[in-house]
Amino acid sequence: MKFAGGSIITGGVVADSLLEYATKLSGTLTSVSVNVPVLETDGSTTIHTLLIGPASQFDVEEVAIFSDEEELAMFPVPALPMIGVVASVESLADAEEDAAQFNQAVADIDSSLS
Repeated sequence: MKFAGGSIITGGVVADSLLEYATKLSGTLTSVSVNVPVLETDGSTTIHTLLIGPASQFDVEEVAIFSDEEELAMFPVPALPMIGVVASVESLADAEEDAAQFNQAVADIDSSLS
């Protein structure tokens, strides 16, 4: 798989997953980093971090080096971040206030139903 001017060797299922993911990501303004298992020149497998964004381009070439079973064992599909979900961190005081407001809203709904 060629990515950003370089080449890596990873599993076919991993490459397919990255292509599908990049296609879905292209409709957003988001970039994410993904940890991908990669075959090194000494035969070991290590994790490389790729930055994938809306303009990412891949060129995938199939290379039959391993059996399907070996490939799946060596190159597990990485966990890919959810698209469109933004995590935020709030202070404990803000979280407690939000929880209290939510609990009050639920109590108000419950009392209006009885």
